[in-house]
Order: sequence, then structure tokens, then C-alpha cells
Amino acid sequence: MCLRIGGLSVGEFRKVLMKTGLVLVVLGHVSFIAAAVLHGTMLRFVAAASDAVVLQYCVVDILSVTSAILVIIAGITAVVLSRYLPSTPLRWAVFSLNVACAVLSLTCALGLLASIAVTFATQGRALLAACTFESPELPTLAPDCPFDPTRIYSSSLCLWAISLMLCVAESVSALRCAQLVHRLLELRPWWGKSCHHTMQTSPEPLDGHDLLSCASSVQLTI
Repeated sequence: MCLRIGGLSVGEFRKVLMKTGLVLVVLGHVSFIAAAVLHGTMLRFVAAASDAVVLQYCVVDILSVTSAILVIIAGITAVVLSRYLPSTPLRWAVFSLNVACAVLSLTCALGLLASIAVTFATQGRALLAACTFESPELPTLAPDCPFDPTRIYSSSLCLWAISLMLCVAESVSALRCAQLVHRLLELRPWWGKSCHHTMQTSPEPLDGHDLLSCASSVQLTI
């Protein structure tokens, strides 16, 4: 019988870990693009305004970009780990990165939710800080306004909603990846089950001696 990790064969575990890492990479790139578009369409015009709401917008956008970059790095390291499972330092790196990603992404989600709530509460007045017309409710173009004020409100809310969903998805995927590596690290407690370390410690890929072809009857249960 071949070695098993958390009920999965080593080959299946590698595939699941690789897919989770690829999902993190894709989510990170899309989240980064959404944050960049948000900055280009809105924040770069209002960033100079001395307003607490605008400051909150900018801080959340910076956190979103930072979280996206960290998620991409975590996804890449998870993909690498799927090839080099015996590497203990790499296991800890992936586990630590994904825990940090889960926490940071959840923080970004809460910040984005706060941005949406504040925008509704203030009727988007902070978004029009770069414009000088008296009534922010007027759906007209002002000559001295650097953007179309009739679209900035809906565009910003849509981008915040997209970023919010991406941050939640990032947090869930990062937790899933951390859970997988937690099994690999054999940390206690893990659902009250014992752990038996039987994997090799060499960081090199086991091409010629794949664990799937093992004849050992020892089972790694996490």
C-alpha cells in the first residue's frame, strides 16, 4: 500500500496542492488588476484631498495591492512545494505565507466593506473631492473635473464589490492551502488524530522513485 496524506495518495495530494496554488496565483493577479483599475479611475484624482474618508479609501487600496502580491507569492510557493514535498523549510514557508494571506485578505475584505458602507452613507461626496461644483448630486460634467462625475460613483462601487469577492475567495483559498500544508507538517492537534512521519527528507524531486510506486504498507494519517 502506498503512503497517504490525510486520506489522499501522494500523487493526489500533489495535484490538489498544485491546483490550490494555481487558484491563488490567478486570484492574486485578478485582485491586483482590480486594485490598479480602482486607483486609476478614482483614487489618483482624490488622493491629494485632506479627508478622512479618502485616506481610508487609499489605505484599503494599498492593503489590497499588498495582499494580492502576497497571494501570488504564496500560490507560486505552493506550486513549487507540490513538486518538492519532502522540503521542510519550503513547507513552513508555504504554511506561513498562506496564514498571512488569509489574515490580510480578510482584513482587506472588511476594509472594502467599510469603504462601500461609507460611500453609501456619504452619497459618494468624497469621490468628488477633485471637482469644484457645489452640489455633488448634479449629474453634469464640470470643466474642471478630471473625470466623469456621473460614472465615478457606480464604477467605484462595482470595483469595490469585485475586490471584496476576490479578497474573500483569496482568504478561503489561502486557508485551504494552509490546511493542506498543515497535514504535511504533521502539526498537532489535527482533528485529534495521530501523525506518523514516513516521508523522505531530501528536497530533490523524486522522479525515479515516485512515492506512488512505493510498496510500503505504512500509511501516513493526518
